[in-house]
Amino acid sequence: MAVEFCLGGFSSIVSEGAKSLFKPIIRQISYVFKYQSYVDELKDQVMQLGCKREMVQQPVNHARLQGDELYEGVADWLHSVDEFISEGVANSIIDDENGAKKYCFKGLCPNLLSRYKLSKKAAKAAKDAADLVGKGNFSSVSYRPAPKSTEYMQVKDYEAFDSRKKVFQDVLEALKDDKLNIIGVYGMGGVGKTTLVKQVAKQVTEDKLFDKVAMAEVTENPDHQKIQDKLASDLGIKFELNESIFDRANRLCRVLKNEERHLIILDNIWGELKFDEVGIPSGDVKKERMDDQRRCTIILTSRRQDLLRNVMNSQKEIQIDALSKEEALHLFQKIVGDSMKTSAFQPIAHEIVGRCGELPVALITLAKALKNMSLETWKYVLRQLRSSYAKEIDGMEKNVYLSLKLSYDLLGNKEAKSLFLLCGLFSEGHAIPVSSLLRYGMGMGYFRNVYTPEEARSTVHTLISKLKSSCLLLDGDAEDEVKMHDVIRVVAVSIAKEELMFNIPNVADLDKKMEETVQEGPIAISLPYRGIQVLPERLQCPRLELLLLLEKGGGSMPISDHFFDGTEGLRVLNFTGIHFSSLPSSLGRLINLQTLCLEYCRLKDIVIVGQLKKLEILSFRGSDIERLPLEFGQLTRLQLLDLSNCRRLEVITPNVICQSWLHLEVFGMAASRRV
Repeated sequence: MAVEFCLGGFSSIVSEGAKSLFKPIIRQISYVFKYQSYVDELKDQVMQLGCKREMVQQPVNHARLQGDELYEGVADWLHSVDEFISEGVANSIIDDENGAKKYCFKGLCPNLLSRYKLSKKAAKAAKDAADLVGKGNFSSVSYRPAPKSTEYMQVKDYEAFDSRKKVFQDVLEALKDDKLNIIGVYGMGGVGKTTLVKQVAKQVTEDKLFDKVAMAEVTENPDHQKIQDKLASDLGIKFELNESIFDRANRLCRVLKNEERHLIILDNIWGELKFDEVGIPSGDVKKERMDDQRRCTIILTSRRQDLLRNVMNSQKEIQIDALSKEEALHLFQKIVGDSMKTSAFQPIAHEIVGRCGELPVALITLAKALKNMSLETWKYVLRQLRSSYAKEIDGMEKNVYLSLKLSYDLLGNKEAKSLFLLCGLFSEGHAIPVSSLLRYGMGMGYFRNVYTPEEARSTVHTLISKLKSSCLLLDGDAEDEVKMHDVIRVVAVSIAKEELMFNIPNVADLDKKMEETVQEGPIAISLPYRGIQVLPERLQCPRLELLLLLEKGGGSMPISDHFFDGTEGLRVLNFTGIHFSSLPSSLGRLINLQTLCLEYCRLKDIVIVGQLKKLEILSFRGSDIERLPLEFGQLTRLQLLDLSNCRRLEVITPNVICQSWLHLEVFGMAASRRV
């Protein structure tokens, strides 16, 4: 202390000019006598660097999980920090601190040389650490890369038939025409419009005719937000969490008007879609600058030419017809394989192909169902196609419907059939989450010899593979999703209705439709995104086993306390996006309920759920629950509990999990970080 005091005093009495001269000398002297200060400063900087690294690493980990790219500066900074730590310079200096405290000359004199070396190293290491801390202030660590069109526009089952080559070339030529910015492709359902425009997208990307390509399905009941999400994903745009649909549209429009050339494909148009509400620029090419218009070109697909021309204002419509008889037979033969080489099969194949209307979706689906089947099965299929049983629905030819229905019949596997009908209860154009199929299927008891979620997960993936191989399901945009061709979906909804499983359409008089449906004695009712304002006082469906009511969370919905009276047989219940003032007291009477999903709901008191003692699957995903009450300890059969994104959850009553939920296998708490 005396030495340090002398150094301070000496520094204070010299002139400012002398200070600059003596400063290096003072610093060198301070290395000997102030070594502890340098070591302490290093410790402090190392601790700050560790905290800063953790603060940066958390969003980096999240970004990597989301598939985002790190900014180069962030990656370089992490690498520099790792190098600083791995070299171990700071730790070795700190470890040598005790050595510097030792005295020499039999303890009469401090080891000045050791202190000098240690202090000098510590000062340099502390400065390096401080510099790294200062450089670690990042407002953002990552960005969402734009997807490569050739990666997400994977085209399956595309055959370059002569009838398709001309249409394909016509579309390409139209895209090169500067006078056209809205092009329509039309043809009957299942003729291959989607497959063709995907192939066009792949080709123009490879030819660099456009810088970016984005594609979204519109469907019969357009969801503007869903369309925006898909286009944004393809274009590499990331919307803010609370960004309004209007602001999203403006941002999309600005991107599509920039210097890049964009191709927007809107698939499966059923009625008028206002481009400006989605965010797609589409001005009159005769009135606006040509270079602006060529920055965004639109392809529309529909079953109706008049809709494209008169409502959507397309400047050119290109028709895609059914395959020729020769092309249809070739496609059918390619799929069924060796069976066609046998003379007994050939005449049957010719007639089956003809009765499928030369439509690819019917041909491919039925051919995959008949592959490796016996001659008797082929004869059975032909007899069915000849029968008068076939019916016409939604403008679909009778034999097209029946050919797809026969593909379902030939599945054989009852579990696969049940899963297919379950898919028909989802909203048109919406992805079908595999997790929902698992939860509903378990609750309905569809899977034989399956007793745990893990076993069910394996079964569901096996069944999905079977349905995909039969072309009754398609790959989804994400790994944990599947999709259904709109023509296949029509068939699924029709067959499900015969089995008393009803997907209630978007009708004007929903109350009347619900009343009619209840009188049918339904086993399942699905009301996906129908904008329901009020539900009946009592449901009174004694045979009902599954009820799905999915909303977008737009507001509260009054539900009578007596709503579930007369539905004691219910096994699966999903209320999504509903703002409950309170859960109906009749919910406690659902003594057979095995799957309950209250997702993205506003919930207050959930104590009543504890009365549902047969529950095996319970999901509060995205809901605003704050606590799991003690009464949940009665749910001793619970196997799957999903608390993902329950951001307000703070309390889980002690001992409920460890003592009561002995069979719990899945406890999803991602993003529920406050517990």
